[in-house]
Amino acid sequence: MKNIRIAVLGMNQGYKFAKDAINIPDIELVAVAGNDELAQIRAKELNVPLYTDYKALIENCKLDGIIITLPNALHREAVELAARKKLHVLVEKPIAHTVEDGEAIIKICKENNVSLLVGHHRRFSSKLTKLREIVSSNKIGQTVGVNMMFVLAKDRPYFSEKWRLTQSGGPLLINGIHDIDVLRFVTGLTIQSVYAVKRNNIRQNPVEDSASVLLETREGPIANYFLSDGVPSPWSYELTTNENPKYSHSDADCYQIFGTKGSISFPSLTLYTYDEEHFGWDHPLKVEKLEVEDNDPMTAELLHFASIIRGDAEPFVTGEDALETLKVINAIQLSADSRQKIEVNAKKTPTSTI
Repeated sequence: MKNIRIAVLGMNQGYKFAKDAINIPDIELVAVAGNDELAQIRAKELNVPLYTDYKALIENCKLDGIIITLPNALHREAVELAARKKLHVLVEKPIAHTVEDGEAIIKICKENNVSLLVGHHRRFSSKLTKLREIVSSNKIGQTVGVNMMFVLAKDRPYFSEKWRLTQSGGPLLINGIHDIDVLRFVTGLTIQSVYAVKRNNIRQNPVEDSASVLLETREGPIANYFLSDGVPSPWSYELTTNENPKYSHSDADCYQIFGTKGSISFPSLTLYTYDEEHFGWDHPLKVEKLEVEDNDPMTAELLHFASIIRGDAEPFVTGEDALETLKVINAIQLSADSRQKIEVNAKKTPTSTI
């Protein structure tokens, strides 16, 4: 079997994919793209050619697939160039920074008969897969509500890249979209409407640094979500799951799912229930910690992409699915800007305020 030839555009998030690729026997990392000093250092470490112009890489390299981890506003252009070269695409989440660009990405990949995988890599996490199984198994009964937090302090150099200070680079679109996708993936619920408030009080940049969101689902359960990327805190997926060695690990939980038979916290997978004959606050809760074998979700995602390129698998995260998550984030942004409740798939913005 011949090696699969891939390239990685972007040496921030893309660096992890590139490192994994050079250690997987049947994947050949042909080249990488980046235009700063860090990209130069990492390309040298990887011992592969560095293109400062990703368009030139796509045009000149013989490839089977491409991994796009560029700033969100560049996703559409990069995918269009790749699709026209008949390259299968793994594009980092969000699929795009606007719904219109996301729709265009899906369309051009279909027109050129290339597979599109969107990089919501948490869906490959063994921990999240286990949580999804627990929720769907009726172990906690009917889901009543969900509480989610992304609260941490990013390092100050993170904000030296100007695109991260703009609307397409804020924590809602960069980080919140992960958590919203987790909510959809784990519960299977359809997010119908949102009401959100956002602030930029920490850094006073044009983009939010904190937000609070109430999400209503078509099926009935409600979810609360608080996000901030400027607060010293352990309550985030990144710091609690220990899936990425870049981050310091904390023994805390960032999600809770509440059901009629019990509740579960994540990532500790601690289950709280009562014995049926001793139900209610007069009795002690039963506490059970469920076990699951750890994995590396991004490595699993890369291996899945390789299977897609070979024709052995269909994308686990399709463009259409990723677009639904983006629509929720866009509704959150619109709600916060307009101070109104927003229907996720509404044709028109409502005029009445809450």
